[in-house]
Amino acid sequence: MSLAEPIRSEIDNSVPANLDAEAALLGAALYDGEAVNLAGAVRPEHFREPLHGRLWAAIIEHAARGLVDPTLIAGVFASDVAFAEIGGVRYLSDLVDRAPPPMRAPYYAAEITDLATRRALIEAAFQISTSARDRSAPALDHLHGAERALADIASTAGSPVAWVSASSVVAHAIAIAKASRGLPGLTTGLRELDEATGGLRRGVLTIVAGRPSMGKSSGALALAKACAQNGKGALFFSMEMPEFDLGLRLACDLAYDPYAPFISGRKDNPCYFDAAAGRLISDHWRRLDEAAEIVSAWPLEFDPRPGLTVPQMLAAARRRIREWERSGTEPGAIFVDHLTIARPDQDRKGNKVAEVGDISRGLAEMAKSLNLPVVALCQLSRDVEKRQSGDRRPTLADLRWAGEIEQDARLVMFLYRPEYYVRKPEDPTDFEADTEWKAKLKKHRHKLFWIVGKNNNGPDGLEVETHCDIACSAIRDKLGI
Repeated sequence: MSLAEPIRSEIDNSVPANLDAEAALLGAALYDGEAVNLAGAVRPEHFREPLHGRLWAAIIEHAARGLVDPTLIAGVFASDVAFAEIGGVRYLSDLVDRAPPPMRAPYYAAEITDLATRRALIEAAFQISTSARDRSAPALDHLHGAERALADIASTAGSPVAWVSASSVVAHAIAIAKASRGLPGLTTGLRELDEATGGLRRGVLTIVAGRPSMGKSSGALALAKACAQNGKGALFFSMEMPEFDLGLRLACDLAYDPYAPFISGRKDNPCYFDAAAGRLISDHWRRLDEAAEIVSAWPLEFDPRPGLTVPQMLAAARRRIREWERSGTEPGAIFVDHLTIARPDQDRKGNKVAEVGDISRGLAEMAKSLNLPVVALCQLSRDVEKRQSGDRRPTLADLRWAGEIEQDARLVMFLYRPEYYVRKPEDPTDFEADTEWKAKLKKHRHKLFWIVGKNNNGPDGLEVETHCDIACSAIRDKLGI
Protein backbone atom coordinates (compact mmCIF):
# COMPACT_ATOMS: atom_id res chain seq x y z
CA MET A 1 0.00 0.00 0.00
CA SER A 2 1.26 3.50 -0.82
CA LEU A 3 2.22 5.72 2.09
CA ALA A 4 -0.18 8.28 0.70
CA GLU A 5 -3.08 5.80 0.58
CA PRO A 6 -4.74 6.84 3.89
CA ILE A 7 -5.34 10.37 2.58
CA ARG A 8 -5.75 9.66 -1.12
CA SER A 9 -9.55 9.42 -0.88
CA GLU A 10 -9.73 13.06 0.20
CA ILE A 11 -7.97 14.31 -2.93
CA ASP A 12 -9.89 15.33 -6.05
CA ASN A 13 -8.59 12.93 -8.69
CA SER A 14 -9.76 15.21 -11.49
CA VAL A 15 -6.66 17.40 -11.10
CA PRO A 16 -3.07 16.19 -11.57
CA ALA A 17 -1.27 15.17 -8.38
CA ASN A 18 1.30 12.60 -7.24
CA LEU A 19 1.01 11.95 -3.53
CA ASP A 20 3.65 9.22 -3.70
CA ALA A 21 6.20 11.73 -5.02
CA GLU A 22 5.24 14.11 -2.21
CA ALA A 23 5.69 11.34 0.37
CA ALA A 24 9.04 10.35 -1.20
CA LEU A 25 10.40 13.90 -0.98
CA LEU A 26 9.23 14.26 2.61
CA GLY A 27 10.88 10.95 3.52
CA ALA A 28 14.17 11.90 1.82
CA ALA A 29 14.25 15.20 3.71
CA LEU A 30 13.41 13.57 7.05
CA TYR A 31 16.22 11.05 6.50
CA ASP A 32 18.80 13.60 5.31
CA GLY A 33 18.24 17.34 5.64
CA GLU A 34 20.46 17.90 2.58
CA ALA A 35 17.46 16.82 0.49
CA VAL A 36 15.84 20.16 1.38
CA ASN A 37 18.65 22.00 -0.41
CA LEU A 38 18.52 19.57 -3.33
CA ALA A 39 14.75 20.13 -3.66
CA GLY A 40 15.42 23.74 -4.61
CA ALA A 41 12.32 25.87 -5.19
CA VAL A 42 9.67 23.52 -3.75
CA ARG A 43 7.38 25.37 -1.36
CA PRO A 44 4.58 24.15 0.91
CA GLU A 45 1.89 25.41 -1.48
CA HIS A 46 3.26 23.15 -4.23
CA PHE A 47 1.99 20.07 -2.37
CA ARG A 48 -1.47 18.85 -3.32
CA GLU A 49 -2.11 17.24 0.08
CA PRO A 50 -2.44 20.07 2.64
CA LEU A 51 -0.84 18.01 5.42
CA HIS A 52 2.17 17.31 3.21
CA GLY A 53 2.51 21.06 2.65
CA ARG A 54 2.44 21.72 6.40
CA LEU A 55 5.01 18.99 7.00
CA TRP A 56 7.28 20.48 4.33
CA ALA A 57 6.99 23.93 5.94
CA ALA A 58 8.07 22.44 9.28
CA ILE A 59 10.95 20.56 7.65
CA ILE A 60 12.20 23.74 5.93
CA GLU A 61 12.08 25.61 9.24
CA HIS A 62 14.04 22.90 11.08
CA ALA A 63 16.53 22.54 8.21
CA ALA A 64 17.33 26.25 8.56
CA ARG A 65 18.33 25.51 12.17
CA GLY A 66 20.52 22.63 11.04
CA LEU A 67 18.49 19.70 12.38
CA VAL A 68 15.70 17.77 10.66
CA ASP A 69 14.46 15.05 13.00
CA PRO A 70 11.15 13.11 12.73
CA THR A 71 10.57 13.33 16.49
CA LEU A 72 10.96 17.12 16.50
CA ILE A 73 8.74 17.46 13.45
CA ALA A 74 6.09 15.29 15.11
CA GLY A 75 6.14 17.62 18.11
CA VAL A 76 5.07 20.52 15.91
CA PHE A 77 1.92 18.58 14.92
CA ALA A 78 0.92 17.37 18.38
CA SER A 79 -2.51 19.01 18.05
CA ASP A 80 -2.95 18.53 14.31
CA VAL A 81 -6.02 16.32 13.77
CA ALA A 82 -5.09 15.29 10.21
CA PHE A 83 -1.61 14.29 11.38
CA ALA A 84 -3.05 12.12 14.15
CA GLU A 85 -5.53 10.48 11.77
CA ILE A 86 -2.83 9.19 9.41
CA GLY A 87 -0.72 7.71 12.20
CA GLY A 88 1.33 10.56 13.64
CA VAL A 89 4.93 9.63 14.38
CA ARG A 90 4.38 6.21 12.80
CA TYR A 91 3.59 7.88 9.47
CA LEU A 92 6.85 9.84 9.63
CA SER A 93 8.77 6.67 10.49
CA ASP A 94 7.28 4.93 7.47
CA LEU A 95 8.26 7.87 5.28
CA VAL A 96 11.86 7.59 6.50
CA ASP A 97 12.02 3.78 6.17
CA ARG A 98 10.80 3.93 2.56
CA ALA A 99 12.65 7.10 1.64
CA PRO A 100 14.52 7.22 -1.69
CA PRO A 101 18.18 8.33 -1.78
CA PRO A 102 18.45 12.06 -0.94
CA MET A 103 20.20 12.61 -4.29
CA ARG A 104 16.87 11.81 -5.97
CA ALA A 105 15.18 14.76 -4.27
CA PRO A 106 15.49 16.99 -7.37
CA TYR A 107 13.51 14.48 -9.45
CA TYR A 108 10.63 14.30 -6.97
CA ALA A 109 10.79 18.06 -6.52
CA ALA A 110 10.53 18.54 -10.29
CA GLU A 111 7.47 16.26 -10.36
CA ILE A 112 5.80 18.14 -7.50
CA THR A 113 6.40 21.62 -8.93
CA ASP A 114 5.39 20.51 -12.42
CA LEU A 115 2.06 19.17 -11.18
CA ALA A 116 1.52 22.26 -9.01
CA THR A 117 2.01 24.41 -12.10
CA ARG A 118 -0.47 22.27 -14.03
CA ARG A 119 -3.06 22.65 -11.28
CA ALA A 120 -2.50 26.39 -11.27
CA LEU A 121 -2.94 26.48 -15.04
CA ILE A 122 -6.18 24.49 -14.80
CA GLU A 123 -7.47 26.87 -12.12
CA ALA A 124 -6.39 29.92 -14.16
CA ALA A 125 -8.00 28.51 -17.28
CA PHE A 126 -11.26 28.03 -15.40
CA GLN A 127 -11.12 31.60 -14.04
CA ILE A 128 -10.24 32.99 -17.49
CA SER A 129 -13.08 31.04 -19.09
CA THR A 130 -15.56 32.22 -16.47
CA SER A 131 -14.36 35.83 -16.71
CA ALA A 132 -14.53 35.86 -20.51
CA ARG A 133 -18.26 35.11 -20.33
CA ASP A 134 -18.84 38.30 -18.33
CA ARG A 135 -19.81 40.88 -20.95
CA SER A 136 -20.09 43.73 -18.45
CA ALA A 137 -16.33 44.39 -18.85
CA PRO A 138 -14.36 44.92 -22.05
CA ALA A 139 -12.63 41.87 -23.48
CA LEU A 140 -9.31 43.71 -23.21
CA ASP A 141 -9.70 43.86 -19.42
CA HIS A 142 -10.23 40.10 -19.32
CA LEU A 143 -7.13 39.65 -21.50
CA HIS A 144 -5.03 41.76 -19.14
CA GLY A 145 -6.37 39.75 -16.22
CA ALA A 146 -5.47 36.50 -17.96
CA GLU A 147 -1.94 37.77 -18.69
CA ARG A 148 -1.45 38.72 -15.02
CA ALA A 149 -2.67 35.32 -13.86
CA LEU A 150 -0.31 33.48 -16.21
CA ALA A 151 2.57 35.78 -15.26
CA ASP A 152 1.96 35.01 -11.58
CA ILE A 153 2.08 31.29 -12.33
CA ALA A 154 5.29 31.70 -14.32
CA SER A 155 6.93 33.61 -11.47
CA THR A 156 6.11 30.98 -8.87
CA ALA A 157 6.76 27.83 -10.92
CA GLY A 158 10.45 27.74 -10.04
CA SER A 159 12.55 24.77 -11.05
CA PRO A 160 14.41 22.89 -8.33
CA VAL A 161 18.16 23.44 -8.34
CA ALA A 162 21.07 22.00 -6.42
CA TRP A 163 23.87 24.46 -7.10
CA VAL A 164 26.89 24.50 -4.80
CA SER A 165 29.50 27.24 -5.14
CA ALA A 166 32.89 26.36 -6.60
CA SER A 167 34.65 27.77 -3.54
CA SER A 168 32.64 25.47 -1.27
CA VAL A 169 33.32 22.41 -3.44
CA VAL A 170 37.05 23.13 -3.65
CA ALA A 171 37.47 23.90 0.06
CA HIS A 172 35.59 20.76 1.05
CA ALA A 173 37.64 18.59 -1.33
CA ILE A 174 40.93 20.01 0.00
CA ALA A 175 39.88 19.40 3.61
CA ILE A 176 39.04 15.77 2.84
CA ALA A 177 42.32 15.28 0.93
CA LYS A 178 44.36 16.70 3.84
CA ALA A 179 42.67 14.29 6.25
CA SER A 180 43.23 11.25 4.03
CA ARG A 181 46.87 10.78 5.14
CA GLY A 182 47.92 9.10 1.94
CA LEU A 183 44.85 6.89 1.48
CA PRO A 184 41.80 8.61 -0.05
CA GLY A 185 39.50 5.65 0.67
CA LEU A 186 39.02 2.92 3.24
CA THR A 187 41.80 0.37 3.40
CA THR A 188 41.34 -2.92 1.59
CA GLY A 189 43.60 -4.62 4.13
CA LEU A 190 46.07 -5.31 1.32
CA ARG A 191 48.93 -2.81 1.23
CA GLU A 192 49.85 -2.97 -2.47
CA LEU A 193 46.19 -2.95 -3.50
CA ASP A 194 45.68 0.22 -1.45
CA GLU A 195 48.65 1.79 -3.24
CA ALA A 196 47.27 0.81 -6.65
CA THR A 197 43.68 1.95 -6.09
CA GLY A 198 43.67 4.42 -3.22
CA GLY A 199 41.40 2.08 -1.26
CA LEU A 200 37.62 1.89 -1.30
CA ARG A 201 36.31 5.38 -1.92
CA ARG A 202 33.13 6.77 -0.44
CA GLY A 203 30.27 7.35 -2.84
CA VAL A 204 31.80 5.03 -5.44
CA LEU A 205 30.65 1.72 -6.90
CA THR A 206 33.50 -0.80 -7.17
CA ILE A 207 33.14 -3.99 -9.20
CA VAL A 208 35.17 -7.10 -8.32
CA ALA A 209 34.76 -9.59 -11.16
CA GLY A 210 36.07 -13.04 -11.96
CA ARG A 211 35.28 -16.48 -13.27
CA PRO A 212 33.97 -19.16 -10.87
CA SER A 213 36.57 -20.43 -8.34
CA MET A 214 38.73 -17.31 -8.70
CA GLY A 215 37.98 -16.31 -5.10
CA LYS A 216 35.41 -13.52 -5.53
CA SER A 217 33.52 -14.24 -2.30
CA SER A 218 36.75 -14.73 -0.38
CA GLY A 219 38.03 -11.46 -1.82
CA ALA A 220 34.90 -9.59 -0.76
CA LEU A 221 35.09 -11.14 2.72
CA ALA A 222 38.72 -10.01 2.97
CA LEU A 223 37.72 -6.42 2.13
CA ALA A 224 34.78 -6.51 4.57
CA LYS A 225 37.06 -7.97 7.25
CA ALA A 226 39.56 -5.12 6.79
CA CYS A 227 36.75 -2.61 7.15
CA ALA A 228 35.41 -4.17 10.36
CA GLN A 229 38.88 -4.69 11.83
CA ASN A 230 39.35 -0.94 11.68
CA GLY A 231 36.15 -0.33 13.62
CA LYS A 232 34.05 0.72 10.62
CA GLY A 233 30.70 -0.91 9.97
CA ALA A 234 30.47 -3.34 7.06
CA LEU A 235 27.28 -4.77 5.56
CA PHE A 236 27.46 -7.89 3.40
CA PHE A 237 24.47 -8.85 1.24
CA SER A 238 25.07 -12.49 0.32
CA MET A 239 22.45 -13.60 -2.18
CA GLU A 240 24.51 -16.58 -3.33
CA MET A 241 26.43 -18.03 -0.39
CA PRO A 242 24.43 -19.28 2.62
CA GLU A 243 25.01 -18.15 6.18
CA PHE A 244 26.86 -21.34 7.20
CA ASP A 245 29.42 -21.03 4.40
CA LEU A 246 30.03 -17.36 5.13
CA GLY A 247 30.63 -17.93 8.81
CA LEU A 248 32.92 -20.93 8.40
CA ARG A 249 34.97 -19.34 5.61
CA LEU A 250 35.50 -16.19 7.65
CA ALA A 251 36.52 -18.27 10.69
CA CYS A 252 39.05 -20.26 8.63
CA ASP A 253 40.44 -17.02 7.23
CA LEU A 254 40.97 -15.56 10.69
CA ALA A 255 42.57 -18.79 11.95
CA TYR A 256 44.94 -18.91 8.98
CA ASP A 257 48.70 -18.63 9.48
CA PRO A 258 50.57 -18.18 6.16
CA TYR A 259 53.83 -19.24 7.85
CA ALA A 260 52.43 -22.41 9.42
CA PRO A 261 54.60 -25.55 8.96
CA PHE A 262 53.77 -28.11 6.30
CA ILE A 263 52.16 -31.36 7.46
CA SER A 264 51.36 -34.12 4.97
CA GLY A 265 52.05 -31.83 2.03
CA ARG A 266 50.02 -28.80 3.14
CA LYS A 267 50.23 -26.08 5.73
CA ASP A 268 48.90 -26.75 9.20
CA ASN A 269 45.76 -24.63 8.97
CA PRO A 270 42.06 -25.42 9.35
CA CYS A 271 40.55 -25.47 5.86
CA TYR A 272 36.90 -24.91 5.02
CA PHE A 273 36.22 -28.34 3.50
CA ASP A 274 37.52 -30.25 6.54
CA ALA A 275 35.82 -27.88 8.98
CA ALA A 276 32.45 -28.26 7.21
CA ALA A 277 32.79 -32.05 7.52
CA GLY A 278 33.81 -31.85 11.18
CA ARG A 279 37.25 -33.35 10.46
CA LEU A 280 39.52 -30.98 12.37
CA ILE A 281 42.00 -31.68 15.16
CA SER A 282 41.49 -30.07 18.56
CA ASP A 283 44.06 -27.32 17.92
CA HIS A 284 42.23 -26.26 14.76
CA TRP A 285 38.88 -26.15 16.58
CA ARG A 286 40.51 -24.00 19.25
CA ARG A 287 41.74 -21.55 16.61
CA LEU A 288 38.27 -21.34 15.07
CA ASP A 289 36.75 -20.65 18.50
CA GLU A 290 39.27 -17.84 18.96
CA ALA A 291 38.24 -16.46 15.57
CA ALA A 292 34.61 -16.39 16.72
CA GLU A 293 35.59 -14.31 19.75
CA ILE A 294 37.47 -11.84 17.56
CA VAL A 295 34.52 -11.41 15.17
CA SER A 296 32.08 -10.84 18.04
CA ALA A 297 33.60 -7.38 18.58
CA TRP A 298 33.34 -6.35 14.93
CA PRO A 299 30.62 -4.17 13.34
CA LEU A 300 30.22 -6.70 10.49
CA GLU A 301 26.77 -7.98 9.56
CA PHE A 302 25.40 -10.31 6.89
CA ASP A 303 22.07 -10.39 5.10
CA PRO A 304 21.75 -13.81 3.41
CA ARG A 305 18.29 -13.27 1.90
CA PRO A 306 18.15 -14.27 -1.79
CA GLY A 307 16.81 -12.16 -4.64
CA LEU A 308 16.95 -8.73 -3.03
CA THR A 309 16.28 -5.60 -5.06
CA VAL A 310 18.46 -2.51 -4.76
CA PRO A 311 15.69 -0.55 -2.94
CA GLN A 312 15.40 -3.41 -0.42
CA MET A 313 19.16 -3.39 0.16
CA LEU A 314 19.12 0.39 0.47
CA ALA A 315 16.31 0.34 3.04
CA ALA A 316 18.02 -2.38 5.09
CA ALA A 317 21.35 -0.52 4.94
CA ARG A 318 19.79 2.75 6.03
CA ARG A 319 18.18 1.21 9.07
CA ARG A 320 21.45 -0.41 10.16
CA ILE A 321 23.47 2.74 9.49
CA ARG A 322 21.11 4.78 11.67
CA GLU A 323 21.58 2.25 14.50
CA TRP A 324 25.36 2.41 14.09
CA GLU A 325 25.37 6.19 14.13
CA ARG A 326 23.32 6.23 17.33
CA SER A 327 25.85 3.89 18.96
CA GLY A 328 28.86 5.85 17.72
CA THR A 329 30.00 3.38 15.03
CA GLU A 330 31.20 4.91 11.78
CA PRO A 331 29.64 3.25 8.72
CA GLY A 332 32.28 1.75 6.42
CA ALA A 333 31.28 -0.11 3.27
CA ILE A 334 28.55 -2.24 1.68
CA PHE A 335 29.23 -5.50 -0.17
CA VAL A 336 26.89 -7.22 -2.64
CA ASP A 337 27.44 -10.86 -3.67
CA HIS A 338 26.61 -10.66 -6.40
CA LEU A 339 25.27 -8.09 -8.86
CA THR A 340 23.83 -10.32 -11.56
CA ILE A 341 21.64 -12.36 -9.19
CA ALA A 342 20.11 -9.34 -7.50
CA ARG A 343 16.46 -8.90 -8.49
CA PRO A 344 15.48 -5.89 -10.64
CA ASP A 345 12.84 -3.67 -9.06
CA GLN A 346 10.94 -3.22 -12.32
CA ASP A 347 9.77 -5.60 -15.00
CA ARG A 348 12.04 -5.50 -18.03
CA LYS A 349 10.27 -8.34 -19.86
CA GLY A 350 13.29 -10.64 -19.61
CA ASN A 351 15.72 -8.07 -21.07
CA LYS A 352 18.81 -9.02 -19.02
CA VAL A 353 20.89 -6.11 -20.30
CA ALA A 354 18.26 -3.63 -19.10
CA GLU A 355 17.89 -5.48 -15.78
CA VAL A 356 21.63 -5.46 -15.11
CA GLY A 357 21.75 -1.80 -16.11
CA ASP A 358 19.01 -0.96 -13.60
CA ILE A 359 20.79 -2.88 -10.83
CA SER A 360 24.28 -1.45 -11.46
CA ARG A 361 22.87 2.06 -11.78
CA GLY A 362 20.90 1.56 -8.57
CA LEU A 363 24.01 0.38 -6.71
CA ALA A 364 25.96 3.40 -7.99
CA GLU A 365 23.18 5.69 -6.76
CA MET A 366 23.14 3.86 -3.42
CA ALA A 367 26.88 4.47 -3.00
CA LYS A 368 26.47 8.16 -3.73
CA SER A 369 23.35 8.72 -1.63
CA LEU A 370 24.81 6.96 1.43
CA ASN A 371 28.30 8.37 0.76
CA LEU A 372 29.78 4.92 1.31
CA PRO A 373 31.80 2.53 -0.84
CA VAL A 374 29.64 -0.14 -2.46
CA VAL A 375 31.53 -3.23 -3.65
CA ALA A 376 29.58 -5.55 -5.95
CA LEU A 377 30.83 -8.91 -7.18
CA CYS A 378 30.22 -9.88 -10.79
CA GLN A 379 30.57 -13.00 -12.91
CA LEU A 380 32.68 -12.93 -16.06
CA SER A 381 31.62 -14.44 -19.37
CA ARG A 382 32.95 -17.80 -20.59
CA ASP A 383 34.97 -16.07 -23.29
CA VAL A 384 37.90 -16.02 -20.85
CA GLU A 385 38.13 -19.81 -21.10
CA LYS A 386 37.97 -19.85 -24.92
CA ARG A 387 41.05 -17.80 -25.69
CA GLN A 388 43.39 -19.50 -28.08
CA SER A 389 46.40 -17.64 -26.70
CA GLY A 390 46.10 -19.39 -23.37
CA ASP A 391 46.27 -16.06 -21.48
CA ARG A 392 43.21 -16.09 -19.26
CA ARG A 393 43.74 -12.73 -17.61
CA PRO A 394 40.34 -11.02 -17.84
CA THR A 395 39.68 -7.62 -19.39
CA LEU A 396 36.73 -5.22 -19.43
CA ALA A 397 35.45 -6.95 -22.56
CA ASP A 398 34.94 -10.12 -20.51
CA LEU A 399 32.38 -8.48 -18.22
CA ARG A 400 28.93 -9.83 -18.92
CA TRP A 401 26.78 -6.91 -20.06
CA ALA A 402 30.05 -4.94 -19.93
CA GLY A 403 28.70 -1.63 -21.21
CA GLU A 404 26.10 -1.25 -18.47
CA ILE A 405 28.38 -2.22 -15.59
CA GLU A 406 31.50 -0.44 -16.83
CA GLN A 407 29.52 2.76 -17.21
CA ASP A 408 28.33 2.82 -13.59
CA ALA A 409 31.46 1.58 -11.78
CA ARG A 410 34.36 3.94 -11.16
CA LEU A 411 36.69 1.11 -10.15
CA VAL A 412 36.69 -2.34 -11.77
CA MET A 413 39.03 -5.07 -10.54
CA PHE A 414 39.41 -8.60 -11.89
CA LEU A 415 40.52 -11.59 -9.85
CA TYR A 416 42.84 -14.03 -11.58
CA ARG A 417 44.19 -17.17 -9.89
CA PRO A 418 46.49 -18.95 -12.38
CA GLU A 419 46.79 -22.03 -10.15
CA TYR A 420 43.20 -22.91 -11.06
CA TYR A 421 44.18 -23.48 -14.70
CA VAL A 422 47.14 -25.77 -13.95
CA ARG A 423 45.66 -29.21 -14.66
CA LYS A 424 47.21 -32.53 -13.67
CA PRO A 425 48.19 -34.63 -16.73
CA GLU A 426 45.73 -37.36 -17.64
CA ASP A 427 48.48 -39.96 -18.01
CA PRO A 428 50.17 -40.44 -14.59
CA THR A 429 53.00 -42.38 -16.25
CA ASP A 430 54.02 -39.45 -18.46
CA PHE A 431 57.09 -38.38 -16.48
CA GLU A 432 57.80 -35.29 -18.60
CA ALA A 433 54.22 -34.01 -18.40
CA ASP A 434 54.11 -34.72 -14.67
CA THR A 435 57.36 -32.82 -14.11
CA GLU A 436 56.08 -29.86 -16.12
CA TRP A 437 52.81 -29.87 -14.18
CA LYS A 438 54.59 -29.82 -10.83
CA ALA A 439 56.83 -26.98 -11.96
CA LYS A 440 53.84 -24.89 -13.07
CA LEU A 441 51.98 -25.69 -9.87
CA LYS A 442 54.92 -24.55 -7.78
CA LYS A 443 55.24 -21.37 -9.81
CA HIS A 444 51.56 -20.38 -9.48
CA ARG A 445 50.62 -21.86 -6.10
CA HIS A 446 48.80 -19.48 -3.76
CA LYS A 447 48.97 -16.53 -6.15
CA LEU A 448 45.96 -14.27 -6.63
CA PHE A 449 46.21 -11.27 -8.93
CA TRP A 450 43.98 -8.19 -8.60
CA ILE A 451 43.92 -6.63 -12.07
CA VAL A 452 42.76 -3.01 -12.16
CA GLY A 453 40.72 -2.84 -15.37
CA LYS A 454 39.25 0.61 -14.77
CA ASN A 455 40.11 3.30 -12.25
CA ASN A 456 38.57 6.74 -12.68
CA ASN A 457 40.62 8.05 -9.76
CA GLY A 458 44.02 6.64 -10.71
CA PRO A 459 46.01 4.47 -13.10
CA ASP A 460 44.49 1.34 -14.57
CA GLY A 461 46.09 -1.75 -16.05
CA LEU A 462 48.00 -2.47 -12.83
CA GLU A 463 48.33 -6.01 -11.48
CA VAL A 464 48.68 -6.58 -7.75
CA GLU A 465 49.88 -10.00 -6.62
CA THR A 466 48.57 -11.27 -3.29
CA HIS A 467 48.88 -14.53 -1.37
CA CYS A 468 45.73 -16.70 -1.50
CA ASP A 469 45.05 -20.06 0.12
CA ILE A 470 41.68 -20.76 -1.44
CA ALA A 471 41.08 -23.86 0.71
CA CYS A 472 41.18 -21.65 3.80
CA SER A 473 39.47 -18.64 2.18
CA ALA A 474 42.53 -16.62 3.17
CA ILE A 475 43.95 -13.67 1.24
CA ARG A 476 47.03 -11.78 2.43
CA ASP A 477 49.68 -9.44 1.11
CA LYS A 478 52.30 -11.15 -1.03
CA LEU A 479 54.57 -13.13 1.28
CA GLY A 480 58.29 -12.50 1.45
CA ILE A 481 59.10 -16.20 1.28
